[in-house]
Amino acid sequence: MNTRKIVHKIEEGIDPSEVYCTTYQMRNFYAQFADGFFSSLDVMNYIQHHAAVLKAKKGWRVLDACCGRGLLLPLFRYYKSDIAEYVGVDISQNNINEQFRKSGIKKIDNMNQYYPFKITHVVDSVENMDQYFDNEYFDFIIYTSAIEHMQKEVGFKSLQNCYKLLKPGRQMFLSCPNTSDKQNPYDTQYAAHVYEWGINELRTAVKEIGFEITEEYGLVAKVRDFEKWLVEQRGEPSVQAVKAQYEALKGYLPTTWLMAFIPILFPEVAAEILMIVNKPKTKGFF
Repeated sequence: MNTRKIVHKIEEGIDPSEVYCTTYQMRNFYAQFADGFFSSLDVMNYIQHHAAVLKAKKGWRVLDACCGRGLLLPLFRYYKSDIAEYVGVDISQNNINEQFRKSGIKKIDNMNQYYPFKITHVVDSVENMDQYFDNEYFDFIIYTSAIEHMQKEVGFKSLQNCYKLLKPGRQMFLSCPNTSDKQNPYDTQYAAHVYEWGINELRTAVKEIGFEITEEYGLVAKVRDFEKWLVEQRGEPSVQAVKAQYEALKGYLPTTWLMAFIPILFPEVAAEILMIVNKPKTKGFF
């Protein structure tokens, strides 16, 4: 694209094919829980952020691609404070400014004292982030719910950069909508999204770049879709056992929580999916 048309989200009258990216952030689940109103998306995002942080190890350099308000930071502070460095890359300075508040709510007076690890911010597109660091600089990359906020070619370049910046043998935590292949990838689930990759399209891209997909999990699902899937699979004995467990859980666990737990084991019916991808120790394409 010749120009970078950056918008908050896709409003009426905006052609998404002409938009470079959106800067809309996922909701601050800390604030939602504090307020007492939250959805299954908030529960899911809390879980995936916590799960990602727990994968980090002492002395690691961690890249938060499209970091936004830095929802990972409080979890690193409490659960993995012995990492060496947190690097947040985001195209919006306003988004990054929210990292200077505790959980995006209360102002932090001194970031260097509040967080026991080094914090580095880069304000730029993720397609340019390879310009700021040496190849194989990072031990772990977390890239959650963001690649759908940009054009496909920008997202692909960002994945190439992730491959270059990640050390061999290390992992990336990549999540995105579980969009089935469709004729118009600009027909998205949310106005914040620009281009939703078909899930098989994204799998093909990460493999082409050189990553290996080691694990896949569902992140969140809609009750209607999950229950429809149960009916469609009723001939499978294993699914009948799942249905019995689902009904038992449904009797007690609020749907908001249930729909952030059940899809973990059934990515095929989830609305969003997590791929854990590994950079092999042997050389790849980039």
